[in-house]
Amino acid sequence: MPISVRATCISVAICLAALVFAPAARAETAYRYWTFWTVSNGQWVFSQVGPAGTAPNDGDVQAWRFAVTANASGSAYSPRTDPTQAFKRICGSVPRPEGQIRVAMVIDPGVANAAPAGQVPPPARGACAVIDETGSGADVLMAVATARVQSGLVCGIDSYPTGECAIAIETTATSIGEDAETDVLAAPSAAASNSAIAAAPAPAGGSPVPLIAVGVVIALGLVGAWVLQRRRVP
Repeated sequence: MPISVRATCISVAICLAALVFAPAARAETAYRYWTFWTVSNGQWVFSQVGPAGTAPNDGDVQAWRFAVTANASGSAYSPRTDPTQAFKRICGSVPRPEGQIRVAMVIDPGVANAAPAGQVPPPARGACAVIDETGSGADVLMAVATARVQSGLVCGIDSYPTGECAIAIETTATSIGEDAETDVLAAPSAAASNSAIAAAPAPAGGSPVPLIAVGVVIALGLVGAWVLQRRRVP
């Protein structure tokens, strides 16, 4: 077999092997929606029930956080403020009326990288809700914000976001970045709002390392074919 034909066959085989064994970029499903949080033992807890299913007491803290999460049953992105200090900071100067309760509400619209295309999250804020003693978490939210509700889901708070409701999105990111360690109620800033939440998709061209490796292997294959051919020549 001529050396040129042998080299071509080796090169094609190596390229096919590289395509077969190279890891594929998989699109993973994530969810973008308002998550509901309560506090237990001084820690934020992702609520497994809707706000209407909670019965807050005077001095409680509840929160809503808009985020992109890896699944619909939990979230790694809790409200960005200390839950142990939230009531004092939000409701500390509000006296308790007779027959009513005070609940500190944190509304955290999240970071810019979690926002729908063309939308910018408003600043996070805290508000003290004063509701009847028999009220629910839904009453707390309605007392301090305007909610857009669809099929029992809170789709938007204070007109954010617009045009969607708890959607699933596809991403090629293999992980979701951590929030910046910033207390948004203490010092909301552009820097805090722009901290990365989702890892950016891989560059369209991909990493050059696999291509370099394939090139080296092809070169070695050509050299080997040339040596083999030389040995067979009398």
